Amino acid sequence: MRNDTPAAFPLIALITGLVSGPHLVHPWLTAIGLVAAGFLSGVRQRQLPLSIAATPGAAGGRRLAPPRLRAATGVAALHIALGIFLSLQLQSRVAKEQAAFDDIEPDVFVTIEAPLERDWSPRDEAYVLRASRFTVNGATFDTPIAVYARFAPPEMAMEATLRAEGFLRRNERGEYSMGVKSPALMTYAGTLPRWHPRSWNRALANALERHASRHPDEVALAQALVLGRGERLSEEMKSSFRGGGTYHLLVFSGLQIAFAAGLLAALLRWLHAPRASDWLLLAFALLAPLFIGPTASVSRASIGIGLYALSRLCQRPTSLENLWCVAALLRLILEPRDLTDPSFHLTYAGAGALLFTGRHFRPRWLGYVAAAEVAIAPLTLFHFHQYALGGSVLTFAMSPLIFAMLVVSALACVFPPLFHVIGWLHRLCTMLNAFGLSGWFASPPAGALLTGAAAALLSIALLRARARAIALTVALLIPTSASIARFLRQRSVEHPTVTFFDIGQGDAIALRSGTYTILVDGGRGERILPLLADRGIRTLDAVILSHAHPDHCEGLARVLASFEVRSVWISPRRFRGDCAAAVLESARAPIHLVRDGDTLTLGDLHLRAHVADSRFRRAPENNASIVLHASAGRRSFLLTGDIEKEAELWLSDRDLKADVLKVAHHGSRSSSSPSFLDNVAPRLAVISCGRHNLFGHPHPTVMEALDERGVRTWRTDLHGSIDVAVREGHLYVTSRWD
Repeated sequence: MRNDTPAAFPLIALITGLVSGPHLVHPWLTAIGLVAAGFLSGVRQRQLPLSIAATPGAAGGRRLAPPRLRAATGVAALHIALGIFLSLQLQSRVAKEQAAFDDIEPDVFVTIEAPLERDWSPRDEAYVLRASRFTVNGATFDTPIAVYARFAPPEMAMEATLRAEGFLRRNERGEYSMGVKSPALMTYAGTLPRWHPRSWNRALANALERHASRHPDEVALAQALVLGRGERLSEEMKSSFRGGGTYHLLVFSGLQIAFAAGLLAALLRWLHAPRASDWLLLAFALLAPLFIGPTASVSRASIGIGLYALSRLCQRPTSLENLWCVAALLRLILEPRDLTDPSFHLTYAGAGALLFTGRHFRPRWLGYVAAAEVAIAPLTLFHFHQYALGGSVLTFAMSPLIFAMLVVSALACVFPPLFHVIGWLHRLCTMLNAFGLSGWFASPPAGALLTGAAAALLSIALLRARARAIALTVALLIPTSASIARFLRQRSVEHPTVTFFDIGQGDAIALRSGTYTILVDGGRGERILPLLADRGIRTLDAVILSHAHPDHCEGLARVLASFEVRSVWISPRRFRGDCAAAVLESARAPIHLVRDGDTLTLGDLHLRAHVADSRFRRAPENNASIVLHASAGRRSFLLTGDIEKEAELWLSDRDLKADVLKVAHHGSRSSSSPSFLDNVAPRLAVISCGRHNLFGHPHPTVMEALDERGVRTWRTDLHGSIDVAVREGHLYVTSRWD
């Protein structure tokens, strides 16, 4: 039996070097020693299994003769050394970028230049443009950046570069962003060369955009499928495909490249020109990333197609399994950061499941479905805290529809009436996606995911055929099983706990006692959903909305639609606007209108609501927030929403003493008056605010007032999500980055 994956060992060795490099005491000496060991092992260029030709191994590839064992050892040493070198180079680049960023004054506007690779996409009340790199003050940052504009940006023609002025920010994950406050602070510059494939992409996008006023959804679909521009897709479209587990079909990926390459190859072979077909496939593999962009899925497909064409041109046939290994190997050499990239994981896991596992079970279609589910489930849980049971079945069912939509979208560029056909196909896809079973669940521990991945890679390298498929399935079930165990373990808490979630500029607080959970506010967007799922929370005994501002209210609409909720508490005062309407529309549980003095008791949790019965002239929505005084064990918490000084004065004659204070309005100077802080007399304070937020929260005067009173303060922007547990009357505070 032939060894169908000779590049598996170099791939494992390279990953080992990338992972271990940053943790070695003397990485440079280790890498140099490995290089020397590799050459001393008698490695010659002709022996390197980097060749795309599969090489036979003794006894079915399971045991190696001594000469080949020495060669394999040398190859492994060289690739581990290469991985270490690449990781050190990446570390050096990150350190230089960090040093350049540290030289920038945090409160001074800077001008960045970034390539115009994508379109602007609406996000909440702003627009966002993402670029793969940027320059500032003469320093080049080979790191993505998100530029936010609080105005409608101008349409792009064939410009090449964005110039924007504002505050450059960097979060704890190393992600850069800039907010642009005025159109006067942003311009487009330069012109894309007509010969570059990216200019062809932009020209087609502009041609399609002319029809957007009459067919907005259809044009967005055409741009996503044909041009890889998914920025204009509506949230409703994305949610539909995510719910069915088929979102990967909606954006340009390896699927489109494989379809296009297959059509070209079939056409030329039908014309009896197989040699021309191979050359065309090779050219196509080189042009596709330039046209769409070097994303993980596009690069994987392009590298695989290019290697396949090259092997045919060189008359050195190889297996599809080995092509998978070589494509992953080359991708990591070109871009080591992909080792932690979700799209890289999902791309190679999905393709690997079909190649190494699905084809060895009967019936084969069921084997493919099961293999895809087993491989993708732990990764989607780890990265997104979501599952989509049946997504692989829907993928197989919808692939012909998506292919038809792809062809029609390409034709619609020259024949606009076909946009109606795109609309019909999309409605059919929406109907099929409704059969998907999706939801939120706890993510597997990182250790379990790494163990499963390592076992899977070793299975690919050491085993063959059905034995390998069984071993892979068992290995990939490790993280999923760990996720289920983690969820079951976290369904209840041993001690009463209050969690202040890190959801950016907003509030979301969970109060737990045993199996009981109360959620107060939900922040913006869907950020709160994975945070709840990751703590084993799927049922909420009560959801309380302090007031109907989006940074407190928006996430609750998603929670009410996705989780089992037994009651919803809202205040009738100032309950208006789009966010309030979304909460009412999503609520399937009884709604309780909160009155001043209402109480709620669940387990060791006891809540009393304070609701003002007067009208406030200043910030009436904020001052109308429900204030909750909560007892957990023998300690008390005061949750203040966004009340300001007028509401604090209204509460001045009440006993609000609490051990823990949730500082009002994210630490704004319009709140937390000295008399209010003296009335509460907290031991601990928690401030929920976004990193580098545009409002300057928390304000220095608030921090000074807390410090003067000896109050220890925790902040979500600095510490992440904050858990305060009550054990035997004592407070225990822990924090974590989610």
